[in-house]
Amino acid sequence: MKTIKKLVTISFLTVLAGTQVVHAYSYEENKRCRKPKFREMEPPKLTEVVAGSEISFHVSGWADPEHITATVKKIPMKVNVVDKMSFFVVTAKLPGELKGPYARISIAARAKEGYCKGKDGWLIKIKEKQSSDQEPENSGESAADN
Repeated sequence: MKTIKKLVTISFLTVLAGTQVVHAYSYEENKRCRKPKFREMEPPKLTEVVAGSEISFHVSGWADPEHITATVKKIPMKVNVVDKMSFFVVTAKLPGELKGPYARISIAARAKEGYCKGKDGWLIKIKEKQSSDQEPENSGESAADN
């Protein structure tokens, strides 16, 4: 009888300890990762801009500010991240050598916890810069007429 009681007690403790280990493991496994979200992208999609223009966007506060990136046509841009307590404001400049007619701005950020990544982006039109070497049409004719 004593042997059966000891066996039941040991079995109970083993099951109890095993449940705690499984619970601790499943807690870490089920820790939800919140993907960073993006909003307030400027300039708005399909807006015509010149190369070298500034872009900006907001990233949710649970993003890791050290892992926020922006690229355009696979060219990395240097980002400036400002912490606004509940979100981040990110600014960057488009590369000066950017040529169009269109370019996709791709943005990404990694979460502080869970290491999941949020991605987004938008399309813009690239306005061709007019060179100052070109003379307006009819400029020579109007001077000759006077």
